Amino acid sequence: MSYNYLHNQLNIKTKKMKTTFFYAVFIAMLCCTVNSYAQKQGMKPSTIGKAEYVRVVPAISKMDNVISAKGMIKHGQEKKKGKNTFVPGKGLPAAGQNDPLIPIQQKSQRAAISTEIANFEAHSGFSTPTDPTGAVGPNHYVYAFNSGFGIRDKSGNVLVPEASLATIFPGESLGDPIVVYDNYADRFIIMQFSNTPNGFLIAVGQGPDPVNDGWFTYRFNTGSFPDYEKLSIWSDGYYITANKDQNNPSGNDVVFAVERDKMLIGDANAQFVGFPLPGAQTSGFYSPGGSHSTGPNLPPVGTGHSILYLQDDSWSGVSQDHIKVWTTDVDWSNLANSTISQPQQINTTPFDSVFDGGSFSNLPQPSGSDLDALQATMMYMTTYRRFGTHNSIILNFVVDLDGNDDLAGIRWYELRQSGDGQPWTIFQEGTYVQPDGLSAFCGSMAMDAQGNIGLAYTVVSTSTFPSIRYTGRLASDPLGTMTLTEQIGVNGTQVDPSFRYGDYGQMTIDPADDMTFWHTAEYFTGGARKNHVVAFKLQPDTPDTEAPTAPANLTASGTTDVSTTLSWDPSTDNVGVTGYDVYQDGVVVASTANTTVDIIGLTPATTYDFFVIATDAAGNESASSNTVSVTTNAPDTQAPSAPANLTASNITSSSTELSWDASTDNIGVSEYQVLQDGSFVSTVTTTSTIVIGLSPETTYSFSVVALDAAGNVSSASNAVSVTTLAATGCLNGVAAPYSESFESSIGLWTQSTSDDLNWVRDANGTPSSNTGPSSADDGSFYLYVEASGNGTGYPNKTAVLNSPCFDLTSATSATFSFRYHMFGAGNFGSLSVEASNDEGNNWTSIWTRSGNQGNSWQTASIDLFAYVGTGVQLRFVRVTGNTWRADAAIDKIALTAGDDPGGDCASDELTLTITFDNYPQETSWNVTDGGGNVVASESYSTANPDGSTVTETIENLAAGEYTFTIFDSFGDGICCGYGQGSYTLSSANGTIVSGGEFDLSEATDFCVEGIVSRVETYDLSDLSNSDIFKLYPNPARNVINVAVKDLKIDQLEIFSMYGQLVKQVSNQGTNSEIDISSLPAGTYFIRFTAEETIVTRSFIKQ
Repeated sequence: MSYNYLHNQLNIKTKKMKTTFFYAVFIAMLCCTVNSYAQKQGMKPSTIGKAEYVRVVPAISKMDNVISAKGMIKHGQEKKKGKNTFVPGKGLPAAGQNDPLIPIQQKSQRAAISTEIANFEAHSGFSTPTDPTGAVGPNHYVYAFNSGFGIRDKSGNVLVPEASLATIFPGESLGDPIVVYDNYADRFIIMQFSNTPNGFLIAVGQGPDPVNDGWFTYRFNTGSFPDYEKLSIWSDGYYITANKDQNNPSGNDVVFAVERDKMLIGDANAQFVGFPLPGAQTSGFYSPGGSHSTGPNLPPVGTGHSILYLQDDSWSGVSQDHIKVWTTDVDWSNLANSTISQPQQINTTPFDSVFDGGSFSNLPQPSGSDLDALQATMMYMTTYRRFGTHNSIILNFVVDLDGNDDLAGIRWYELRQSGDGQPWTIFQEGTYVQPDGLSAFCGSMAMDAQGNIGLAYTVVSTSTFPSIRYTGRLASDPLGTMTLTEQIGVNGTQVDPSFRYGDYGQMTIDPADDMTFWHTAEYFTGGARKNHVVAFKLQPDTPDTEAPTAPANLTASGTTDVSTTLSWDPSTDNVGVTGYDVYQDGVVVASTANTTVDIIGLTPATTYDFFVIATDAAGNESASSNTVSVTTNAPDTQAPSAPANLTASNITSSSTELSWDASTDNIGVSEYQVLQDGSFVSTVTTTSTIVIGLSPETTYSFSVVALDAAGNVSSASNAVSVTTLAATGCLNGVAAPYSESFESSIGLWTQSTSDDLNWVRDANGTPSSNTGPSSADDGSFYLYVEASGNGTGYPNKTAVLNSPCFDLTSATSATFSFRYHMFGAGNFGSLSVEASNDEGNNWTSIWTRSGNQGNSWQTASIDLFAYVGTGVQLRFVRVTGNTWRADAAIDKIALTAGDDPGGDCASDELTLTITFDNYPQETSWNVTDGGGNVVASESYSTANPDGSTVTETIENLAAGEYTFTIFDSFGDGICCGYGQGSYTLSSANGTIVSGGEFDLSEATDFCVEGIVSRVETYDLSDLSNSDIFKLYPNPARNVINVAVKDLKIDQLEIFSMYGQLVKQVSNQGTNSEIDISSLPAGTYFIRFTAEETIVTRSFIKQ
């Protein structure tokens, strides 16, 4: 934010002289909130217009040039117009008296507890202040600061390194950004202000992925400067408030609405409208708040948007502490008909929001300047949420707790209205007091789906450095209290070097679960201003003892000789029903989360009684449902015919393929069982299978029998004799499990003597800049290939690393996994893995990657099933490209056998393949994240044919821990009693789990490495003092000169403001002239690549 501080106010402490008198009776009168609901006619717009332009900005991942925010320091301007006019001796509470709501908070009892979901550092910089802002989406956390922005996954992993705001606002990077996530359009919105000319810029994501989807960037001009802007989402527009036209907010536009519907589709005709705030009292700095819609439902179109601002009776022209609420009515078809209402006045319990006579150096820290308390400000965000019985708005601002101007607390409110268009009233108000006597300020609040409230804030004192804390309350807690014991977000370790602090803190609610609070704010450590992110959930500290309602209308259908289907109406619960237990003759036979279940394994011609009981997460059980009696049909006793013409083919040293003719049955064949030397080895539903795990040079006898759903077994097929082949490949090698991370040497691996380069052990970053890892992935050491040196390290130079012989003769499956790092230029070259099972005479490529894969360690997992039963040797083959920026590395090698897929984590896209048994309607599954939230799920029905196969894709999982659970509502799995069902969950990194034989459910924990960053940023050399490759003249018309000195330019690239490559020269050499005559007028970036050097500069083409 860029407040304008009046120079003569900066470090002056002017104590308030409020008159002291007893006002307990007055407070009691205010216990019932007094409202002044104005009926006067509203005001027309003060500004009507349309966007100056819309620019279509490509996806960040598609840009050839992204300028880093590194080195971009933008200090906030002085606070616009300075302090409000304060009248000494006026207003309540009087000087020396405490905030009247303090005792309520101090007497509160702990009722809420929290679970921390994420905690990581975002920005580190030197702008004063940093203006932290950030919003969470389903898979990303997008944050911004005074000179740039960054994108993380929800575990804090970098997806887009910090980049200049000009990346998505071409040519504009003034600052004061705001980030929000539009849950209703599934995209991020970023805003900043501008002074070329005065106005604000809004970038609207073209899709849900801020990395891989493009942006529509709009400009709206505002006349005077829109300082300290805030953005909120509403059904009919995006609303912006600003510290603008401070001397006359009643007569100038200070609230704006822009046409959201058109902006979402990139329509250049998007309109905007500006309104004054009639009746607002402020003669200096001020900051109202717009109601920001959260939760699953937008307010209906036509519902007015509310703007809120505090009014302190210490100010000139205010006689009673209160909150003003204005409501807009925007007519996009005829903006001249739009209005903003006269304000509704909501009187409050007295508060003192004035520090030091309205100046901006207020709260003491251990040393140095006192910090700005951010007074006269509705802190961001002022959030709105719809419930079935009411609408709520929550808001907060800083208050002086004891009248001495150096101890701050947070006055907060929940306003409610009984329906759309109805007046707002105070449902609850409180003053949050930090329990250890520290100042609490810069608060930000949000409300979750259950009505619980999260509050995060900054603390400081003469002995405590600025630090981030959070608390909260449950919807059922006593009104006006925060009942979560204060939690630490992060502790600061040094003072703020300025009186300017933060300007913003921001809390948003996670749209993935509508329960997790995400907050960012500023603190100080390591010599820099830091922006820190913390995410948490609230839950009760007391047990749930309320049972669900009884399931109703239990019925039976589809009864056969051995099965029946039960269905019922769902139960309800105060917290939530988690499942149902199904009783058969008084004994639990199935548990399910659904309201239907298939009961199998019954006896023919038998009567059974069934009822159902609902359960919740606390283990409370409902009363039983009605009881239904079921009599099964007569039995099936006819066996299938014997399988015919069993044959063997594709015999190897460890496997053979079997196939046969299908059997027939009076009802239907459900499965085939394969017998090896008279013993059962596998069950399948098709008429072929591959038998693995055989020993070399051994004779086996195989036969097959058929089964139906009633369990009737056919006679055996003809027998077939199979003799396996001799084992091949390198023998007597290393058996699985095997691992190597190169901590003491290269282990059993060997360097090739017929290649160009060697693999090198290293413990730190590689010598070349902008390439290679900065550290090992596992332990301290890794191996890499150094690509430096034209003619020695590149181009097309090869480095080969040979594995020992791996013995897979007794394995039934095997996986080779490793971590790799391929970061550098686009013409990076390739990394491959090759395999040989003939002593190295012939090699087959089994894995390869080419080009820049991003600045992070990544996982590779290779299925070696083709080499099971033999000995195999592997080798890494690195071929460099046409650049020195191509240091490839490997680490954490592992060979596993059996069911362990090896490797660490799955990729962010999973594939689930399910082959059903004869009861698909019993099968369901879900994936939950580390917080227990369901992020993907599916259930099936009789519409899925018996024995059929489905393939599901589970996409866009953020990095983190997950659990996959597959359910069978009857409790007999999907194999092998009534069909040969199976499932496999896998990713590009290999198989996570496979199976089929379980009871009610089977759960598997796994991790996801997330969406790997493939975006690279480039430092802007204009910000340094270096003279290398300086440009002149600048601006230029047809030719621009470069100071080459003794350096030879290997490559020259010119990029537009949109990050697109527009010109490339590969033979510039020492030529100092660059022809730019063909370029249209505008701002450009030019990147010079020389031996071991990259320099990026900007220029203007006239």
